[in-house]
Amino acid sequence: MKGTYSYKIDFKDIKLRKEEISSFMGLGPEPEEPFSSMIDTAIELLSSNKNIEGGFVIHSISNISIKDGTVDMLTKQFTTGKMISSFLRNAEYSALFTCTAGYEVEKWSNKYKEEGDIVQSYVIDSTGSLLVEGAMDVVYEKLKNMVILNDLALTNRYSPGYCEWLVKDQQKLFSFFPDKFCNVSLGETSLMSPIKSVSGIIGIGKDVKYLGYICDTCKSKGCVYRAKKMYVKH
Repeated sequence: MKGTYSYKIDFKDIKLRKEEISSFMGLGPEPEEPFSSMIDTAIELLSSNKNIEGGFVIHSISNISIKDGTVDMLTKQFTTGKMISSFLRNAEYSALFTCTAGYEVEKWSNKYKEEGDIVQSYVIDSTGSLLVEGAMDVVYEKLKNMVILNDLALTNRYSPGYCEWLVKDQQKLFSFFPDKFCNVSLGETSLMSPIKSVSGIIGIGKDVKYLGYICDTCKSKGCVYRAKKMYVKH
């Protein structure tokens, strides 16, 4: 199962829905003008993006401690917090991932900001947030198809900065990637470049469970998963 995999992603393969973008912006699923046209503009501008890519590195997991909220791989220990470590319960392998929408989002968002159109700049930025999440959905499906051939299953994906996982663990996570893997780099403050990039972990194993996102237990107000209303029922 171990290996390194990366993919170029075509915009047309990403399910980017207008109503989802609108809801993410707090406008509800049916945006009124001028926001409806602004979202159309953002989608059109980003549809020519050829720099969307993502991938993952698969490694064995040596230990998961729900009590301590940690996950161990090779010589590295991730402080994921108790919630994420419990979600990864029974994982035999991890897929450490990163995915980016490239610099196109920043380019267009900055262009409109410099021209004084702050609202259109914001709409493009918001569209970019869901664009990279949609791209990661494509990468996730590629991983899912791979593990199914080995009679294995996947957990959901979890990222540093959410559910108590410390952002500084980005440094450990990126140490598993080849240099500039998927054209994403990491700064000293653990922020990724391009800005519209995601990273994290997915658990792999025979007995792992996909639980969805438990948004009602999370305190993060700016979380993209909460905005997409991805809840799990117990």
